[in-house]
This record gives sequence, structure tokens and C-alpha cells, in this order.
Amino acid sequence: MILDIRRIFENYAGPVERKFEADFSQDDFPGYEVPQKVEGMVSAVLEGRILVLTLRETAGITAPCARCLDEVRQEFLIERTYDIREGDWQDEEAELPFTPEGRLDVTQLAREEILLEVPSVLLCSDDCLGLCPVCGKRRPCGCKPQEEDAVDPRLSVLKQLLTD
Repeated sequence: MILDIRRIFENYAGPVERKFEADFSQDDFPGYEVPQKVEGMVSAVLEGRILVLTLRETAGITAPCARCLDEVRQEFLIERTYDIREGDWQDEEAELPFTPEGRLDVTQLAREEILLEVPSVLLCSDDCLGLCPVCGKRRPCGCKPQEEDAVDPRLSVLKQLLTD
């Protein structure tokens, strides 16, 4: 969805609100997927010489748990507010994805906000114990407590150096 920021500044007649949907199911995200459509709302209100743009979106993500690899499903409600001044779209270092004509790609902005909001490590629960290094099953698995003392054979030389 494209929002013409330049036109809003030129012909402001009151608050602008637009609903949008975005399909990111084919996009590449770092370690997670966004399989359902993202729904959101963008609003713009001119306050003096500043256009206050608010983006609200709900994104459902799926990812493997960082400890046990079970599937994690989590929903993120993202809300951001931006202050835009007339002519900001001409600034090459602008924070928002403007076109040179003063249009804002709301879909691209929504995708960027998902990238910023979703943490890089997702867990199925805060108390997830992960996988057992002995049997490879999800903990607690029933393996003997010596599993913490188990030494990877490739590192046994280092253990000998510590005990000598």
C-alpha cells in the first residue's frame, strides 16, 4: 500500500486512516516466518507543521524454539509513531521508505517494523530446558545426571590439560 505524504501535506482536510493487509509468507526473515497476512492500520494527523504518522500492525510468526526446536507461534502487536516534516521525503537519510515523489510504501515500513520488533531468540517457554546432549531428546528426558560431566571426545585432550 502506498500513502502519498506529499499530497497529504498539500491538501490536508483532516486525519487520514487506511487499513492494510500485507502478505510476507514468501519473504525471508532471519530465523522465523510470517505465514499469515499481516493486518494493520496507518493514520496521519497534521499537528502544526508536523505530520504525525502512526503505524499499528499485528503479525503472527512461527519459528523453531532456540533451545528445543519445537515450533513457536507468537503474535506481535507493533505500534510506532513517526514525525514527518514537509520535504522529509527528499532527505536521502530519511528514516522512512519514501519515494522521491513523496510517497510512503506502508508495506515496506510494516516489514521493517517486524524485523525490528521480533527478537532474534524465540523460546517455546521461559523454562524450556532444551535438548539433552546425551540422547538428543527434549529435557527432562530421564538420562543420568552425569550428562553435564560428559566430555565430547574431540575435547578430551583439553580436559587432560586441566587435570594435569
